[in-house]
Amino acid sequence: MTKIGRNSPCWCGSGRKYKKCHYIRADEIAYSIGRRIAELRSKTAHKECLHPDAGIGQCSKKIIDAHSIQKSGPLKHIVDESNHVYAFGTNANGNAEISKIGWQQASTFKGFCGIHDKEMFSPIEDENYSGERFQSFLAGYRAYALEYFKKVSAVKGLPFMKENLDKGMSHEEQIALQRRLEIMNQGYMKGIDEMKATLDIYINHYNQKNFDAFNEASFYFTGDLSVVSSGAFFPEFTMAGERLQSLAIDTFAENISINTLKTAHGYAIVFSWPRTFTKCTRFAQSLTEIDHELLPSRLIELIFSYIENSYFSKSWIYSLNDEKRLQIEKMARNPIQYSKPVIFTNFQYTNWKIDRVVLN
Repeated sequence: MTKIGRNSPCWCGSGRKYKKCHYIRADEIAYSIGRRIAELRSKTAHKECLHPDAGIGQCSKKIIDAHSIQKSGPLKHIVDESNHVYAFGTNANGNAEISKIGWQQASTFKGFCGIHDKEMFSPIEDENYSGERFQSFLAGYRAYALEYFKKVSAVKGLPFMKENLDKGMSHEEQIALQRRLEIMNQGYMKGIDEMKATLDIYINHYNQKNFDAFNEASFYFTGDLSVVSSGAFFPEFTMAGERLQSLAIDTFAENISINTLKTAHGYAIVFSWPRTFTKCTRFAQSLTEIDHELLPSRLIELIFSYIENSYFSKSWIYSLNDEKRLQIEKMARNPIQYSKPVIFTNFQYTNWKIDRVVLN
């Protein structure tokens, strides 16, 4: 590498002078993993009401910890004797663990004020899911709001990562890390644009009270609820592995939402997406083509492959044999599922029985 003058712009692209940036970075003391995690949590803190009418004079003063998963239904159903739910997480040292989380805090994000959260989502929080399009619309809206919120929060943490994660590394290691972080930044920014564009579609139709511009696929089931989830993802492949789109090539990647909702006689896993997203429609169709005996476990593997915002019961995770538990954990901890289809197994993870499947 060509020698850089102390007062020249740093090679990392920060805009700062080399002497104020990476000049002695290799000699600096690396942060401990615990400090990195704590600092990153602080830097990514974000709050914003994502209701269509949000604004000064419209919101309550407080942005709350809004639940993204139906609190009084699925989430409450999987609590243990101490009112905790479980997830694949990390401890204070950054090591993988099965985390124990208070159910009142699980699945929350500071994405709505108290007034708008209650006003908007009462039809899916206080009522059973009955297949009404307005309910699946609201579930989709909340899932897209969550994913948009998470990506905005992640981007806020990138400057800290760029300035601190390569302390104590060699120059070559610094370059490699900065390149990875820049790729991450580009990916997050593209994801923000795409999630915001999708959220805007929901906002526009919410304001117009027009909910027929959306599709939903509802998978009704009975049995012991063990896994609950809410989020959105980009289906690059059908369930059979047929390519639908490419995150690397397509200018805009269509995304689909997923939610676990309580029904009068059990539960439903509900997908929602704008009707113009034809690739998502084909993906949903591929789900309906799966044999009903295999479908519950396929859905569980799909959830853990794509949706970080997923929780499970203590009794369920420790009832799985080692092979099944390791398989699910491997899917959940895979940092990037995209660019290749999920490799589904023939494991049976649950006693769920599919009652009916409805694609609208």
